Amino acid sequence: MDILTLAAIGVFAAAAVVDGRSRRIPNPLSLGLALIGLVRIAAGLAAGAGFGAAALDLAAAAAVFLAGAVAFRFRLLGGGDVKLIAAAALWLGAAALGPFLLATAVAGGALAIGFLLTRNLRREGLAAGLPYGIAIAVGGILVSAGAAWA
Repeated sequence: MDILTLAAIGVFAAAAVVDGRSRRIPNPLSLGLALIGLVRIAAGLAAGAGFGAAALDLAAAAAVFLAGAVAFRFRLLGGGDVKLIAAAALWLGAAALGPFLLATAVAGGALAIGFLLTRNLRREGLAAGLPYGIAIAVGGILVSAGAAWA
């Protein structure tokens, strides 16, 4: 595993812990992950990857951010979740976007079931919301680690 992958996994883990505790994802975490993604793209260009691949990665991240902004508008995602998932898309790139979104959705479903079960056992409502940054982080870690071992 290279240093960028380890750094990205560290950011994902920190985002999951902070979101689980406070229901907030600090901007420096999303910004750090986005910077790691930009370094990955720059390193790819320096190694001879084409500008088309870099442009596709940037476009994919922008599309994820736009879709997230729509979800935020309809209160389906929090602002921190939108920034984290867009930064994750920048880090992982267009080629890994499908597996990342699938892993995130599966993790989100498991998180929601666990959250509902524990809330029902304690007879509490869902007013606090689901810390979806945890699911985003799980998806990001799984795909990052999978790509590193492939």
